[in-house]
Amino acid sequence: MHKIGYLKIFCLIMCCLTGLSVSAQVKYNFTRDTLEIKGGETFSNLLKITNFEKETIILRQDRKEKSLYKGLISLPDSLVLKAGESRVFPLKYIADRQTINSNSQLFALHLIAQKEGIAVQKSAGFLTQLSDVGGLTIGTEENEVYLSQLTNQAQVVVRCANNGFVPITFRLLLSGIPDGLEFTGQTMNLTLQPGTQQLLPFLARNKINNRIPADFTVTIQAVDASNNQLAVKIIRIVNVTNARRLSMGGDQYSGTLANTIAFRYASMSSNSSFYQLQANGKVKTGDNGSLEYRLNADQYHQPGVDGMNIYNTYLDYQTKDWGLKMGNIYENIDFNLGGRGVKASLKFTPDEVLSVYGVQNNFLLYDQINTTIPGAKILAVDYNLVTREGKGDRRLTYVHSHDSFTGLDADQLSLKAGVKLKKGQSLSFEAGYSLEEQNAMRFSPRQGISAGINYGVDHIDYQFSGSGYYSSPYYTGLRRGLLLGDLRLTRKFEDNKSLTGHVSMQVNNPRYQYNLNQIFNTGINKNAVYIYELGYNTRAGNLFIGFGPYFMNQQVITSAITDISGANADWKSSSMRFAANMAYSGRIHSFSLTADYGYTYVNTSERPLAPFHSVKINTSYNMPFLGFSSYIQLNPFYISDVLSATANNQYRLYSFGPNVHFDLLQNSLNLRFGGMYNYYGFTHSNNYSVNGNLRYMMKGNWALTGEFLYTITKQKSLIPIAQNTPVNVENPYFENRQLRVGIEKQFGAQGRSGSKKLVLTYYEDHNSNGMRDAGEDPVAGVLVKINGEAALTNSKGVVEFRDMKKEAYTATVTNTRGWSLQEPTVVFLDKSKKIEVPLVKTQALNGCLKLKAAKYIDGAPVLAGIKINAIDPNGHVHQTLTDDQGNFCFYLPRNNYTVYIETAGMPFSIENEKEEVSLQGAPVGMLTFLYHDERRKVSISRF
Repeated sequence: MHKIGYLKIFCLIMCCLTGLSVSAQVKYNFTRDTLEIKGGETFSNLLKITNFEKETIILRQDRKEKSLYKGLISLPDSLVLKAGESRVFPLKYIADRQTINSNSQLFALHLIAQKEGIAVQKSAGFLTQLSDVGGLTIGTEENEVYLSQLTNQAQVVVRCANNGFVPITFRLLLSGIPDGLEFTGQTMNLTLQPGTQQLLPFLARNKINNRIPADFTVTIQAVDASNNQLAVKIIRIVNVTNARRLSMGGDQYSGTLANTIAFRYASMSSNSSFYQLQANGKVKTGDNGSLEYRLNADQYHQPGVDGMNIYNTYLDYQTKDWGLKMGNIYENIDFNLGGRGVKASLKFTPDEVLSVYGVQNNFLLYDQINTTIPGAKILAVDYNLVTREGKGDRRLTYVHSHDSFTGLDADQLSLKAGVKLKKGQSLSFEAGYSLEEQNAMRFSPRQGISAGINYGVDHIDYQFSGSGYYSSPYYTGLRRGLLLGDLRLTRKFEDNKSLTGHVSMQVNNPRYQYNLNQIFNTGINKNAVYIYELGYNTRAGNLFIGFGPYFMNQQVITSAITDISGANADWKSSSMRFAANMAYSGRIHSFSLTADYGYTYVNTSERPLAPFHSVKINTSYNMPFLGFSSYIQLNPFYISDVLSATANNQYRLYSFGPNVHFDLLQNSLNLRFGGMYNYYGFTHSNNYSVNGNLRYMMKGNWALTGEFLYTITKQKSLIPIAQNTPVNVENPYFENRQLRVGIEKQFGAQGRSGSKKLVLTYYEDHNSNGMRDAGEDPVAGVLVKINGEAALTNSKGVVEFRDMKKEAYTATVTNTRGWSLQEPTVVFLDKSKKIEVPLVKTQALNGCLKLKAAKYIDGAPVLAGIKINAIDPNGHVHQTLTDDQGNFCFYLPRNNYTVYIETAGMPFSIENEKEEVSLQGAPVGMLTFLYHDERRKVSISRF
């Protein structure tokens, strides 16, 4: 009985499979099921369709499937296949934000028969795998941050932007922070959608005292779940009394030549000034060699400070087999390595490199003013093997450090290795061992270990990533005393929708050994954050929306002396939160909004008393000449935020301001201006800032530059005043004025540069007369190419090519969404020009030759290579040729046509020599010309 039952089930399954295989009489598939693509480059595939019906059919694409509807080369509006015919159609796309929205993306196709009753295969598709998931940049408003003379702290706003094509999930990793500096802010995982940016505020505080000159270099890295570096930013934090230089975020080097040298003069507040000499460039030395260089030297003239500092300066010579870099060196080898020294590299292959470092951790290459504390001396050896696609990577690093100032000696050995898995999966391990000894106190050496694992799966329907890392409290690496766990599972749905579950744990519990004075032994000793999150994301065109609730637990153990609980505080908090973000990325406008609301029901710090509500809102808006950004926070988000607050002050933070940027005089004059208002309620301080920069390009690759910065800070006195005691205390008031002017010279090999500009405006030529008549609208989203350079038309149908030479250019349009040129656009650019170019909508017109039966004919005629003509009312003639089966296909602008075949002198005749066709977008039937073979004429005489 059981065997019979199993047999019936087996037969039923086989019948179903057989029915599925024979029910569809029209089948189609792509020749390649998986494509590896890169951002900004094109990719293509072939679609093969077979008609098993006994009649001619016409197919069209289901417009609901938008993933394959728009491309550089798309499917025709109608696909015509004769009985038993198989045809191949090419498809081509460009990997941009409008096309790609996922690292692993499915392109699905659904064809529908025009005639009812025709059984067509349900769907087909192929998968793209983005190989270069890049585009993340991080930066700050200034490269140098000045600590307030009153509070010994400063606010640092880190700007993270995703300029790529897919969402990027990352976290910020802070390194190079000495024991005397506290640098707190958001470092947990963050996801940025394409074209959006996020402002993350950090608080820098000098915990030593304001009488000791502070000069810290902090490295901010953005890393993914596998701890791969995505972006890096290095800033310097100093006291306002130290030597300083102007840096306001403008493009320091901007030009078409490879090398730049600049001389600048800057005037500062407090009767101080300095001169700057800067250089930057790269020179080729032979076929396989190059010399890259950078110079930054400041000569100061101000009360109590006279001398020269040299920083961010190096020479880097690289050949095919070896390399040598001298000067300032910053490397990510899981150790605080950054300063002045030498790096020598031996290259076994381009992907296998052995490097040796000798570095002292000092930001300044040369310090004549003597304001820096001597850093540790480091010797390191690093072996790095990078394999294709990042699988099977190997890295082995040994570091020895000797710090005479703190009395610490350290040795560290670390290993990273990737494992090759099947496609769509990644697995990597890391481990480390360190030994740290305090010589001054003769303590016992402290051993440290670290271990980590990262695993990821990227499937069509789901995506999973998991990472774990542990380092003991005395481990000498950058992630000292860290316990990290992160799991993320994403379920993908159709129409760019996804559901994500996320669990994160991050516990920082480092321990240190100090010298006799113990001046650094303050601050946060343990910081723990636990997050349990559920999120839903969807995308509609260029609009992205994501939202979801999450639960957050926190704990802080600190020995910092505060006005809340003195020292040795142990605080905990629990909160339910809801996060939402929306982003729009268009060709002209882009907008992002991130909001986070929380209800904190446990807060043992009692600042403020639980329960309380908290809100964070971050917005940004950008268009070609105007931008605006803002950040608002009400009540603490992190429990450690209250460490910055003074007594009886509410935690409030407001930051907003506009920025404008435009070009004049044919882009020779570039102007950038911005303003920002910041209010810190926890210290009752108001900060107003205005900055701007300009650049004027002159002949001979010279440029004049100018920059200014003006800030005003108002802050209420932090001196407690007893009640009923009339004491007049003026509110502290600070202002900072900085002005810098300079001249630059660019030199070296001539690049693709010029002074001409070509502006092309594309419009729809309804009547195909080559002239723009009333009612003919501009065409947006058309890809225009000149000499390999590509641009997309904006909403006004305009593309602009700059820095062009005096020569002839040909502008071509890729056949995207059916648009076509009547004729190529050829321009001789003897001066800057603006040209209107007509576009016409194309449509597929298919036809064939049908052989008429005839007697006394030996063999079949040759039907290939016969010229087919189509003439429009304006006299424009389009031509195509038949294939070996006598089939032909036109892609014609929408219009009325007379299609004919010239037979004069040919060994055949056409019964219907001309056919009238109207192409207006609706599918048209196949043209059929009746072919008479006249190679041999036989006359019959009767007797």
